[in-house]
Amino acid sequence: MRYLVGYTADARGAEAIALASAMGGAKAHLDIAIVLPESTPFSAVYPGSDHGYSSILADKVDDWAKQALALVPQGISARVIARSVPSPAEGLILVAKETGAQVIVLGGRRRHMAGFFAPGSVASALLHASPVPVAMGSPEAVASLEKANGKLSRVTAFVGTKPGLKGVVQAAAAASAAQGLPLRVVSLVAQDQMDADAASLEEAIASTRAKVGEIVSSLELDAEVLVASGLNIDDAIAELSWEDGEIAVVGSSRLARKRRLFMGPTAQRMLRTLPVPLVVVPKNYKPGSAQS
Repeated sequence: MRYLVGYTADARGAEAIALASAMGGAKAHLDIAIVLPESTPFSAVYPGSDHGYSSILADKVDDWAKQALALVPQGISARVIARSVPSPAEGLILVAKETGAQVIVLGGRRRHMAGFFAPGSVASALLHASPVPVAMGSPEAVASLEKANGKLSRVTAFVGTKPGLKGVVQAAAAASAAQGLPLRVVSLVAQDQMDADAASLEEAIASTRAKVGEIVSSLELDAEVLVASGLNIDDAIAELSWEDGEIAVVGSSRLARKRRLFMGPTAQRMLRTLPVPLVVVPKNYKPGSAQS
């Protein structure tokens, strides 16, 4: 598996490298991207060929590259790619296509502190346009990974009962199988989103569990199937327990273009509240296939 890390020389960059390293394990390769404004012509690979560009900026990028590579756990293959791009999100997508990355990984979900771009705006742009899954950490999520010694412990897939749930389960299953991790498939039932003529909460829960269980069985997966309920989505999420080192996987909104990301309101609320890293999977995404 190849992971593309959107890196800034601050705590968020370190979080992104820690998350990508945990997701990939010893067999992963990390391409750590430092994206620069297009007005600054620059292109380099570390370790690799000499970029031949002598300037204060080049020296600074050299320092950032050394810092980034020093953060990669021993035994994991990694390199740094520095590139001038029209926009950070567009640049990350282009580099992901060039390198064959299966996941783009970003750091903490918090206010910009340093570097050439603010992760909030980059994450928002990627979540509308990326052709590959996007993984996002947070200080709390990275703290969870640290408690698990930088290793993943379980993969949880969040699914609904409408078209598209199978692809999310498959993506989560591929991630869990790559490291031999337990798989949990969760569906949320919120009373404030039930139709007025819908069945009772108990019947809705039973129906949801049956539908999700049927998909899991059809894929011949060994997975825990769980339905969490509450007055609203936040209450339902609060009913869940989490392990240190766990990651969550969610699919794109049905409004997304084919093989592109677009976060619906439920996923957006999860992004704000989940204590674990979140991976968002494009619509109609097939693990292991090339995305164009």
